[in-house]
Amino acid sequence: MNYDVIVVGGGHAGCEAALASARSGLKTALFTIYLDTIAMMSCNPSIGGPGKSHIVAEVDILGGEIGKHTDKYNLQLKHLNTSKGPAARITRGQADKYWYRVKMKEMIENTPNLDSIQGTIEDIIIENGQIKGVISDLGIKYGANSVILATGTFLKGRVVIGDVKYPAGRIGEKSAEKLSDALIKNGIILDRYQTATPPRLDMRTVDFSKMKEMHGEDNPKYFSLFTKKEKNNNAPTWLTYTTPETVKVAQDLLQYSPIVSGIIETHGPRHCPSLDRKVLNFPEKTNHQIFLELESKETNELYVNGLTTAMPPFAQEKMMRTIAGLENAKIMRYGYAVEYDYAPSYQLYPSLESKKIKNLYFAGQINGTSGYEEAAAQGFLAGVNASRKVLGKEPVIIDRTEGYLGVLVDDIIHKKTPEPYRVLPSRAEYRLTLRFDNAFMRLIDKAKEIGIVSEDKIKFLEEARETVKYEVERINQISISMKRANEVLESVDAKDRFGKGVKLSELLKQKEVTYDSLGLIIEIKELPVFVKNQIETIVKYNAFIEREKMQIEKFRKLESMKIPEGFKFETIAGLSNIARDGLEQIKPMSIGEATRISGVTGNDIAILITNLENIK
Repeated sequence: MNYDVIVVGGGHAGCEAALASARSGLKTALFTIYLDTIAMMSCNPSIGGPGKSHIVAEVDILGGEIGKHTDKYNLQLKHLNTSKGPAARITRGQADKYWYRVKMKEMIENTPNLDSIQGTIEDIIIENGQIKGVISDLGIKYGANSVILATGTFLKGRVVIGDVKYPAGRIGEKSAEKLSDALIKNGIILDRYQTATPPRLDMRTVDFSKMKEMHGEDNPKYFSLFTKKEKNNNAPTWLTYTTPETVKVAQDLLQYSPIVSGIIETHGPRHCPSLDRKVLNFPEKTNHQIFLELESKETNELYVNGLTTAMPPFAQEKMMRTIAGLENAKIMRYGYAVEYDYAPSYQLYPSLESKKIKNLYFAGQINGTSGYEEAAAQGFLAGVNASRKVLGKEPVIIDRTEGYLGVLVDDIIHKKTPEPYRVLPSRAEYRLTLRFDNAFMRLIDKAKEIGIVSEDKIKFLEEARETVKYEVERINQISISMKRANEVLESVDAKDRFGKGVKLSELLKQKEVTYDSLGLIIEIKELPVFVKNQIETIVKYNAFIEREKMQIEKFRKLESMKIPEGFKFETIAGLSNIARDGLEQIKPMSIGEATRISGVTGNDIAILITNLENIK
């Protein structure tokens, strides 16, 4: 059996990769160890949050599925950071774990050009440095022009609970034991990471009266601009806290923690530490937040957000009894850790194609990342570029000035991290430019280039973008009298007043004034809320946005300074050893890319530029 593109893995990266390839018109196969766990949310069934919301919105505009799917199949959507600036405002969704998975599987099974096949891939077929297919555990050979590896935590996965350790990709599912060896044999360098998940409780045994109940929004800002709902689901979540007794119990039982005993030697994500890690690092803190979140409306299981641990079952039970509301809670699934192989991403081009093996792409946790959103974004990009490679087209590259997706890919290729990588707003230099609410402004042209989004949706987005530009320009040009400006300020109960006539844009910059407020002075259009929000944000934050534009121009100037293919960095005198090693390993294609390699200093860049100028 031959395919244009084969995707190995049915998690969030694999789903987006397979859909992107099939929607590009290519014959695609998605291989997964167990078909019933396609799009499984192995850990917290949530989507979005700082940085992650931005990625979901970007993937949606480009033609991916994660945003629309979360909008359809969620238990709650909540606005976060509403009192902060526009760069910080986001949406977080609590997905319905059951329906998200079932409906994604249904979509994949009914997508033209896409076959879903249950099987474990154990080997890859390489000819003249290019991948030509894969071999399953049944010895079946499948030919392919491009292959995407989106294996998650399954490569030599090992589940750990207390002193018990056994092969598994996640609890209840077998690991992929042979593919790692095939990759190493063909020159791919692998390393090990670990991640963990908390216990799940029977909600019927929880005393919610001792907790704070919290709800989301009836009419939230959805991840997708194309989502239309009269009202969203609004299931509750509950907040409780650990106690001094919880910490004491954990300290008394630390000897049983696989982190302390040495059973787990690999690094896990620092942004999501286990309770035993919290107790080790912050013994003085006793009131750690614990959020209880529904997993699905089809189950009584509760996710215990904040109580991640791989300590033995008796320790998990004992700690649980010390938390308000959980004194009599029954554990349905115990928390556990999983260790797995991953391939450090310095071995990839920005297209996510391997530098070692042509037409082989990597996406998701195999690249050393964590999170459904990060995985989905990489899967989508790999699916697009693997397809374009087959079609003889140039890859689509999103740089760090264009999207959080660009920040993600650029970081994992160039910057070494001691734990699984997670997208965070602090990693993005141009946060005001890369807002959650303006992905359509930034990425329409990329969406057109990719060609997955329908023409009517592209037209809708282009008209919205042009309307924003037109209205901003109009508001910047119109002058109004002091009297009329102050009448508007009075109508919105603003404290300040103008002492002279002003541009309409100066009026809109006032905190209390909205686009609709300008209707007292000028004729304004009936526009979608997301369009009005863009007009307001661009005008109100104009000075800061312009400052970022200047920084972006400097960035692009360095990106335009290309480094010849095959350039010998080891021949340049004066480079530090650390810089030379990093440059030889990554082989950057521009000076801008070289500046983002760990260990490369400003002095190293100056020497590199001088040498490149001497070559010309």
